[in-house]
Amino acid sequence: MKQAGWGFSSGTFGELVQGVIDQTPFLVTIPIRWGTRAKFIPGENSEVVVYPRHRKKAQKAALLACQALKKPGGILSISSVIPIGKGMASSSADIVASMRAVAAAYDRSLLPSTMARLAAQIEPSDGVMYPHMVVFDPVKGILLEKWPMAPYAVIVGLIGPGRVNTALHHRMRESYTAHQQQRLAQALKIAREAAHARLVSQMGQAGLISAEVQWERNPEDRLLGVVIEQAHQQQWGVVTAHSGTARGYLFSPRDFHTGAILKAERFLRSLQAGPVFRFWTLTRPVATAGQFDIVLSNDRHEA
Repeated sequence: MKQAGWGFSSGTFGELVQGVIDQTPFLVTIPIRWGTRAKFIPGENSEVVVYPRHRKKAQKAALLACQALKKPGGILSISSVIPIGKGMASSSADIVASMRAVAAAYDRSLLPSTMARLAAQIEPSDGVMYPHMVVFDPVKGILLEKWPMAPYAVIVGLIGPGRVNTALHHRMRESYTAHQQQRLAQALKIAREAAHARLVSQMGQAGLISAEVQWERNPEDRLLGVVIEQAHQQQWGVVTAHSGTARGYLFSPRDFHTGAILKAERFLRSLQAGPVFRFWTLTRPVATAGQFDIVLSNDRHEA
C-alpha cells in the first residue's frame, strides 16, 4: 500500500471585473462549480510525470510544490471539465489542484498565499486558490481584497470559438486610458458593495461596465458587442472572460420565474457561436484535498 493525494480546484466563468487601476492589474473572481481534480502518487526522485502529457503547467506546479515542501516528485494525473483557453481558469485550476494533491500526498498543506505566489511563477493566474470571491493581482499573485463567498446565482454562458493564451494576452495588453480606469474603479466599487450585500443584479451591472471597457479596447470582438447590446435591451447583468472567449449573463435564481434565463439561453443559442450552459456559482466551501491508498503491483502479488 502507498499513500497518495488528491486535490480539487474550482474554475471561474471569466471575471466579474478586470483591468488596471493606478498601474495595478486586478481581477474579481466569480467561482463556479465546474473544476479540476488532480491525483498525485509520490515517487523516488525529483521528476514529476504528468498525464495527460500536455498538462505542462500542472506538471510545473506539482514540481514547485514538491520543492516548496522539500519532497520528491512523483506521478500526477489531471481530470477536468473546464475547457482550455476560454477564460474559465482552466490553467489556474490545474495548477492549484496539482499543488493541493502534492501537499495532501505528503500529509501537508499549502497556504493560499503560497499557492498564489508559486502560480504567478508559471503564468498570470486567477485567484481560484481562494474559495470566496477575491480581488486578485494575477501578475504578482497577490490577494488585494477578500470578499464573501459568491451569492447563489446562475450564469447563462456561451463558450465561444478559439483559444486565448493568458500569458501572451498579458504581455500584449495595451495601457488603459484614464477614463477606462475611472470606469473600472466604478465597476469595482459597485461589485464590492453588491457582493457584500449579495445583490446579484448589481453584480451583473458591474460586470456590464467591465465588459464595455473590454469592448472599447477590442471593438473587433463582435460577439461581445452583441452580448452587451442585448444586455442593455433586456436589462441583464453580464459576466465575461477578459482573456478568453466565454460570454454570459448573470442572473438570480428568482429570474427563472420571470423567464429571463430561458430567454437568455435562446438568445445565446441563436448566435450559433458555441455551446451554451448554465453555470452555478460556488456558494460554500467544498472539500479540496485528501489522501487515498493505492495498491502496488507487488502488494497484489504478495496477497
